[in-house]
Amino acid sequence: MPQDTLGDSHAELGQQGSLASTRRSPLEEGFESIVDRAADRASAVGDALFAFANLLVSRPSVRRALTDTGRSADDREALLRRLVGERIEAAATDVLAAAVRERWPRPGDLTAAVEEFGVRSVLLAGRSAGRLDTVEEEIFRFGQVVRGDRELRAALIDRAAPPEARRQLVRTLLEGKAAPETVVLVEHAVLDRRERSLEAELARVADFAAQLRERRVAVVHVAAPLTDQHRERLERALATRAGGPVLLNVIVEPGLVGGIKVELGDEVVDGTVTSRLDTARRQVVVG
Repeated sequence: MPQDTLGDSHAELGQQGSLASTRRSPLEEGFESIVDRAADRASAVGDALFAFANLLVSRPSVRRALTDTGRSADDREALLRRLVGERIEAAATDVLAAAVRERWPRPGDLTAAVEEFGVRSVLLAGRSAGRLDTVEEEIFRFGQVVRGDRELRAALIDRAAPPEARRQLVRTLLEGKAAPETVVLVEHAVLDRRERSLEAELARVADFAAQLRERRVAVVHVAAPLTDQHRERLERALATRAGGPVLLNVIVEPGLVGGIKVELGDEVVDGTVTSRLDTARRQVVVG
């Protein structure tokens, strides 16, 4: 890979300003405080939140009642506590109680928040066990495997197949080979994702893991493996752009012609030679 091409890409990344992440909401901060106090049971909290999110999907009347702004926040919380009783982890109940006290623009927003808190709970369990780095890496790599294997992807997203069959497929692929939190999160992405693609859901989970470590995730596409020197330069450029530490997930794509393509959050910076040639061709056609 030509060093000057990489150097140009690094400069381009470093010149385009900061993408520092937004601050957490009080609800998010309260969630982490609740789950941190129950760190040894965080995985069970996640399971309970996933189950409740599925309940909200299957019972719209419950979802509407818990988001009804005609009821007071105290009334919505009391209803929630009557619904769950003592059947789930106390910390999960506290998270749900805090969530239903919020005003949600749409009833489905509560479901999305509960599901997200479930993901974050499982990740917190991984962090408590010292496995968060491993989980983050495994989730990313599994997403890459799915992208590259059309038959596997088709089997995992086949909603006509019994859920238990798809769950068993995930466990056959990962159990004993990946962290337990990875298995839970991949199962969730396969079985319970809503409108996102499987790849997008896995990428979202990896992003949440990076956020827990106060880092941004950058997916870097290159034609050949990066040297240590190039990797360090790229990390520095992206950290400047993101306004904080960045985790690089590198994908080698021999079909690229020099340079790099970087996905950082919602932004894509394409510095490959192929992209530049395409741009030049379009300019010639327009001219």
